[in-house]
Amino acid sequence: MNLEELDEGVKDALNKVLGTALGVAREQLEEQGVFLPFAIALEPKEEEDEPELRLIAVPPTDDPEDPEADIDTEAMVADLMQVLNQQGTHFQAIAVASDVLLQENDQDAIHIVAEHRVGAALAIVQPYTMPAEPGGEWIFDEPAAESAEAIWANAL
Repeated sequence: MNLEELDEGVKDALNKVLGTALGVAREQLEEQGVFLPFAIALEPKEEEDEPELRLIAVPPTDDPEDPEADIDTEAMVADLMQVLNQQGTHFQAIAVASDVLLQENDQDAIHIVAEHRVGAALAIVQPYTMPAEPGGEWIFDEPAAESAEAIWANAL
């Protein structure tokens, strides 16, 4: 689906969930030094009210055989998608954010995939550099847009 051809309401909804997810991810990084996968969902506008944004998170699954194991963020994203699919008809648009490692330059990045219920999808990647010392300044590169495949919207 060509993003330039989208209705302004669809573009606005995608921008709202993308911008909110990016802001939450950056805030978590600056305050906690890390963030776990989460979703932002936009509920449809009700009469005169503005559409509401919801933060959706799932707990990490523990490995009983290895309690010290790293958190499986891929499993968390899958769990988020399951929750979104179960509640999907209630939302107008969603964005799923995760912390990724860019293999080509070994750099951390925020990755966000946004989808609208009409099937439009797009992704952004924003590389970042952690401060060298605690309390130092975080450096966030310009976000880059990527193509994305609609998964949630196609499951509705």
